[in-house]
Amino acid sequence: MEHEIDIKGLRSELGVTQSQLADALGLDQSTISNWENGHQKPRGPARKLLASLTKADFARSGAAA
Repeated sequence: MEHEIDIKGLRSELGVTQSQLADALGLDQSTISNWENGHQKPRGPARKLLASLTKADFARSGAAA
C-alpha cells in the first residue's frame, strides 16, 4: 500500500499556493483543495509527480516566494 501524501504540508514546504500547485500539475485548484480536505486522493501520474516535486521546480518558474 502506498503512503499518504500530506498535500498541504508539501505545499507549505514548497512555498506555493493551491493555485500554483494546480497550475504546475495541469489541474484545477479545486482538485488540490479536495486532496487536502480528504475528499479525493491523488492517483497515478499526479501522485508520482507530487512525490518528485522540489522547491527548485518552482523557483525556476518564479512561483515560490
